[in-house]
Amino acid sequence: MSVFRVLVSLFIAAAALPLSAQSLQSRPERPFMLTAATYSVQLDAGTPPRLTIHLDGQPIFVVPAVSGLASATAEEVLSGVACAPQTPSAAPVIAELDCTATSSLWSSRHFVWRFLPDHIEFQQFATGHGALGRAYFLSSGVSDRWGSGSVPGHLWDTTIYADHYFAPNPNHANLYEFPIAMPQILGFSVGREAQSDQDFRPERMTGIFAPPPLFLAFHEDGAWLGVGIGTKPGEYQFPALEYTGSRYAGASFFVDYQGYRKLDGEFASPVLSLAPAHSALDALAGYTAWLDAKGFSTPAAASDAAWHHLPIFCGWAEQTVETSPFGRAPNTMATQANYEQWIKTLEERQIPFGTIVIDDKWQAQYGTFEVDQRKWPDMKGFIAAQHAKGRHVVLWVPLANEEGLPADLCVTAGGKCVTADVGSPRYEAWLRPRIRHLVADLGVDGFKEDWVGAPAVPGLPLTGPAVGIEWVRRFQWILYSETHAAKPDAMVETQTVNALFRESSDLTRLNDIWYGSRHVPEMMQLRARIAHISGWQTVDTDNASSTTLRDWWSYMQAQPHIGIPALYFISKTESTQEAPTEEQWKALAGLWRDYIAGLGTTR
Repeated sequence: MSVFRVLVSLFIAAAALPLSAQSLQSRPERPFMLTAATYSVQLDAGTPPRLTIHLDGQPIFVVPAVSGLASATAEEVLSGVACAPQTPSAAPVIAELDCTATSSLWSSRHFVWRFLPDHIEFQQFATGHGALGRAYFLSSGVSDRWGSGSVPGHLWDTTIYADHYFAPNPNHANLYEFPIAMPQILGFSVGREAQSDQDFRPERMTGIFAPPPLFLAFHEDGAWLGVGIGTKPGEYQFPALEYTGSRYAGASFFVDYQGYRKLDGEFASPVLSLAPAHSALDALAGYTAWLDAKGFSTPAAASDAAWHHLPIFCGWAEQTVETSPFGRAPNTMATQANYEQWIKTLEERQIPFGTIVIDDKWQAQYGTFEVDQRKWPDMKGFIAAQHAKGRHVVLWVPLANEEGLPADLCVTAGGKCVTADVGSPRYEAWLRPRIRHLVADLGVDGFKEDWVGAPAVPGLPLTGPAVGIEWVRRFQWILYSETHAAKPDAMVETQTVNALFRESSDLTRLNDIWYGSRHVPEMMQLRARIAHISGWQTVDTDNASSTTLRDWWSYMQAQPHIGIPALYFISKTESTQEAPTEEQWKALAGLWRDYIAGLGTTR
C-alpha cells in the first residue's frame, strides 16, 4: 500500500469519529490533517478554525474554514463556528469537513470542504429570506487597509504566502502576472475603480476577454495553486469574480449579486476549486477540465465552416487612421463607398481574403440593427457582389446597446434609458426578426460582437434571471441562435473567452492591440493559448494595428501560425502613422496565399 493510501486511510478512520469543533479545540494533539498526492491540509483550532494548505511542504494559503454571505444592505457576522470531519460522500472525494455557524442575517449556515486527490472544493449554504449581496470565498468580508474593515479581524481573511499570481485576463498593458497586493476583477467592472484614458495602471485597464475564466493561479517557489469558481449555467448571476489583493489584514475573494438574486429558502454558492499545478497554464487547463466535469460550462456548438478560416479584412483601423488625427469620429467612415474603395485597393495589391468585417458604424442607431441607408444605400447589393467573388460579409455589433430602443425595451435609471432589457421576452421578440432580416434577406454571413459588458450596478429594473454574466450570455444566445437558424454556416465571432459561452460562439477574437504594445506575436500567442485551453480552437488573430510598423509587420508574419490572419488598415498604422512598403504588401499577399493553400481551400 502506498504512503498516500496509508495517509488517506488513517484520515478516513479518524473522520469516522464523532469529533466536534469543541473537541478539536480542546485536543490540539489530534488536529484535522490530510496529506494527498499534491497537497496537504491541516485544520487549526481557533475563532474561526483555519485551514493551512501546503504545497511541497510549504504553506501557500491559510484560510478561515467559513466564509461570509452578505445581504444587499449588510455584512454578515458569523459566530459559534463548529467543524467536524465527515465520511466522504462518494468517490473520488477522499475526505470531507463540515462546518456550521450562527449568522446575524440568515436562519442557518453550512459550509462544506471536499478533499479530492488533485484538488480541494469549498461551498457554502444558507437558508433564510432576503436579497443577496457579496458571497465571499475564504473570508468573511473585505479587509481594510489598516484595520479589519468589514470583517472581525485578520483571522477571517486569507493569508497568502505566494509571491505573485497569474490572471488569464488580457489587458491593454499586456500584463498577466501581478504582485499579490494588486486587485483583479475577472468579469465586468462594478464601478468601484474609476477608469480613464489617463489612468494606465494595469489593474484598472479594461480586461479584453469579457468575461475571462473566473480563475487565478498563485505562485510560490516553483509551485502553483489554481483558484477558480464555477456554478451551473443559469446561476452566474453576478458580474465578476473579484480578488481584493492581499492587504495588510489579508485577502478576499467574492462575487456580488448586488441585490438581484433573492434568497427565499435555500442558497448554494458557486463552488470554489483550489488545485495544485506545475504552471499557470497547467492550472488553467485543470480548472477548465474541472468546469466540464462538474457541469459548470456549456458544450461547443460551433459550426466550423471552411470559410471561417479564410483571412479577414476589417476596416476599423483605416477608419481611425483617416479621422482620429483630425479630431473626427471614426464611425463616420463606415460607408459603402469607403469599403468598396478599400477592397479595390486590396484587390489591386492581389491580397487574397475571404471575410470582410464592416465595423462601427453601419447602423442607423446602435441598438436597432437597422442599416443606415445614407451610409449604405445598397447593403444587399454590396454583399451579393462579395459573394460573387467567393467572400463573406460580417457585421460588427455592440452588445445590447440602448441607442434607438423603444422605451418599453429599455432599462431606465434616472429617467434615462441605460441599456436594453435583455431578459425581457419583449426584447427578444423584437430583436430576433431584425437579426433574421439582415441574414436571410440582405445576405449577411454573421456578426462580430464587441463592447461586451453587463449592467454592474445595483438597483436597476432588470428582468431576471438574466443578470450579471447571465445577462451577457442571454444576449449572445439570442444573436447566435437566430443567426444560425437563418444561415447554418454563419459565423458569430465573440470575445467571451469563458467556458460558459461555448454554446454561442463559433470563434473568438484575440482582440485589440494597444498602441504601447511591443513583442506582439508573443503577446497574442499567449492570448491564443488561453482561448484554446478555454475551448476555442479557432481564433481570429485580430489586429487593431495601433502600434509601430515594425511590431505590426512582425505580427503579420506570425499570424498564420497563431490563427486566422487579419488586416485592419490599407494605408498606415494608427499610432505612428507609418506606411508599409510595397515589398511588405507583396510579401503579405504571398503569406496569405500560402496560408489559404495550407487550408486546402480556395477563394
